[in-house]
Amino acid sequence: MQIDQQKVRSWVQIFLKHVAEVGDAYHVQDEEGYKFETVEHFQKNFDLEATDLVNMLDQSILNNNLVVGSMYFPKKMLLIFAESKPDEVREALRTLFDESIHVKDRLTSVETLFDTLMHERNNKLNETSNSYISLRFLSLLLGLRFPEKYNPMKPSEWRVFAKYLDESFTQPKRLTAGEQYELYQPFIETLREHIVANKVVQELKKKLTAKLSFDDSESRWMTQNIIYVGARAYAKQVAESTEVISEEAPERLGDEIVFDEKELDTGFFAYEKHLEEYIVKNWNRINFGEELRIYIDEGGSEGQQYTTDVGIIDILALDKDDNFVVIELKRAESGYKVVGQVLNYMGWVSEKLADGQGKKVRGMIVVGKSDKTLKAALSQVRDKVTLKEYRAHVDIIDPL
Repeated sequence: MQIDQQKVRSWVQIFLKHVAEVGDAYHVQDEEGYKFETVEHFQKNFDLEATDLVNMLDQSILNNNLVVGSMYFPKKMLLIFAESKPDEVREALRTLFDESIHVKDRLTSVETLFDTLMHERNNKLNETSNSYISLRFLSLLLGLRFPEKYNPMKPSEWRVFAKYLDESFTQPKRLTAGEQYELYQPFIETLREHIVANKVVQELKKKLTAKLSFDDSESRWMTQNIIYVGARAYAKQVAESTEVISEEAPERLGDEIVFDEKELDTGFFAYEKHLEEYIVKNWNRINFGEELRIYIDEGGSEGQQYTTDVGIIDILALDKDDNFVVIELKRAESGYKVVGQVLNYMGWVSEKLADGQGKKVRGMIVVGKSDKTLKAALSQVRDKVTLKEYRAHVDIIDPL
């Protein structure tokens, strides 16, 4: 495969531009530093021969957004399986980390094993749950166990990256975890070869690993960093080029949402990020007028802030019939431009996710207040896009 080296250099510049905008310190402390710390923590605590398998896994795999989200919980399922089927889980992990077996075969074999365990559990409990122990989580475990050899991957961002380097790139549907992993290797290795020789990137890597014994000598986790952050920055860049620019959220403090006083005064959230986080964290309490659930793709990527090569979808959901719902949030008053944004995302979902599956795609715009231009624009597509308004309030009640 011939990959355009200029495109590779351009991608790195997109990443470095983002880092320059937020600052090295913020990137290290608040954005990506925790991933490098997660590797070191795993290396110090993982022991597959530990007597207490559940406790060992719980201690070695840190609880952060690599393994947990609003509806993404592969670590939790791994611990459940380790409790109920310790021998099977121990053997699965031995297989995953067995260097004598080709990585493609390992990933596919272990994915199949956990799918079987999940199927047995669902039959026993009469459920239809998903463990999401697939490429994203399994490649993470490989990257934690052998950080100088394997690449942790988040498929949604990796698709954007590969498409940027090669416009003809497509990911066939229903690939196994091993097949997906191999599909992206040429793109990953080309980028890694470039950044190993990039002095600016290597200096940033030193800052990310400065307090650690893990130095990412092969730059595999730095490659992961550049693909993930670059994909987000590129998607934002694409969205801004359509002149639909979201308001910037304030600097985050840990994992908490810090609300502005005017949010309670006006009934609107001060930042779209606040509105999004509130909706996701209170999903089962939000009245959408219908039953919706957040989409999670086959690679384990959640529908919150879903990265595409045409922008970042605020929330991608599924209705009770498994049809897609693209939800775009605007925290206060919004005009007609948001309609074009939603239709653009709907087109991408139709082509990339729903095509060939017989699934419908529709949109939902949630705003603090809709103006007349928005309502006029929606009148032409009301069969495809619905409009909702929200209000923020606090209930004061007597204790139970």
